Amino acid sequence: MSATIPSEVTLLERRRIEAAMLADVYAVLVERMGRAAALAVIEDTVARAARAAGQAFAAQAPGGPNLAHFATVSAIWQRGGALEIVNEQRDPGRVSFDVARCRYAESYREMGLPEELAVRVSCLRDAAFAAGYSPCLTLDRPATIASGAEKCPFTFTWNDA
Repeated sequence: MSATIPSEVTLLERRRIEAAMLADVYAVLVERMGRAAALAVIEDTVARAARAAGQAFAAQAPGGPNLAHFATVSAIWQRGGALEIVNEQRDPGRVSFDVARCRYAESYREMGLPEELAVRVSCLRDAAFAAGYSPCLTLDRPATIASGAEKCPFTFTWNDA
């Protein structure tokens, strides 16, 4: 079950609110269950929410989920300067781009979230969102800014199967 947040809240602000709550939940879970179990709960929770968001986005696709529609999500992700995307390429069956600046990661650092948690509340979303959008869609992203990389190279591939 997901609470509705007013639409005037930017996605970046929403993620900060969620991260603050998840950080508190994580601290309690670590005390009760240990670090590994706490991280697993956070991973499952974030992945579940991201899959549902991907399904909701897919439901908006005229004619059903497809790569051209999915590629429009990058504009949503960039709103309010949340991401700086460069090197965007769209080919039949593939969309790729690099995130050169991630204000999500910056925000989580400012909040004092440990890297292990920041990666899970932010970066983990992307593959689960893609999987929720369509089983035909896969994400390859070998590095993230949140885990210390200079950029986040995204490649989404559509495999009609």
